[in-house]
Amino acid sequence: MNRFFLSSDRISGGEVSFPDDISHQISHVLRLKAGDVVAVLDNLGHLYQVSLVLNPHTNRPTGRVLGRELVDTEPQTRVALCFGLSNRDKVEWVLQKATEIGVVDFFPFVSSHTLVKSTTLSSKKLVRWERIIREAAEQSHRGRLPVLNRPLDYSVCLAEVKNQYGLCLIAWEGAVPGKAPLSSTLNGYEGDSIAVFVGPEGGFSVEEMSTAREMGWQVISLGSRILRMETAAIVLPALVLHEMGD
Repeated sequence: MNRFFLSSDRISGGEVSFPDDISHQISHVLRLKAGDVVAVLDNLGHLYQVSLVLNPHTNRPTGRVLGRELVDTEPQTRVALCFGLSNRDKVEWVLQKATEIGVVDFFPFVSSHTLVKSTTLSSKKLVRWERIIREAAEQSHRGRLPVLNRPLDYSVCLAEVKNQYGLCLIAWEGAVPGKAPLSSTLNGYEGDSIAVFVGPEGGFSVEEMSTAREMGWQVISLGSRILRMETAAIVLPALVLHEMGD
């Protein structure tokens, strides 16, 4: 069944209205017909089974709600992913795959070694990235859309995320393997929110790691092999969710 995220105000009184882009997808890409049933998610944790109705004059689809249920696919542990801005393909890969895994918050950052040095994000790129997240969430049967935060400078990102998440972990290739394993760090943690920080292609400077420690971030190792940024950005949240039973 095709799935679509809509804002909750488009679901009212048993009727559903679709925005232009989803209307186009329903009618001209998927070529769905009147009476076909789709799944609509309100980004509040509910899924609606919706029967399509086509306006005979405009051929524009609307929907009639057949039923509602809670979505139980969201992880119990909220995981935020902080990653260094990079080229388009890498960022889009990270957003897509981390959404599928279960990340709820994305915090792009710029630091001394990121390929991208500006925190300015064009509206066109923001729309594209949000679409990638939405499509990945629909494909992977998420119940809520992850939040894509505006890019931040490294130290600002550390501080803002630390204020929002209970356990904050930063992966560093300089950590001695076996001395800071992820499993022992998570052992006994009873909170429901964890933030993970993954370095850029050039890694972190000594000063940047010192700043992270001073702000209360715990340093962890991902083992003796050095992972690419986009690999670590997928592996780390997946490991965290696995260790937490999600």
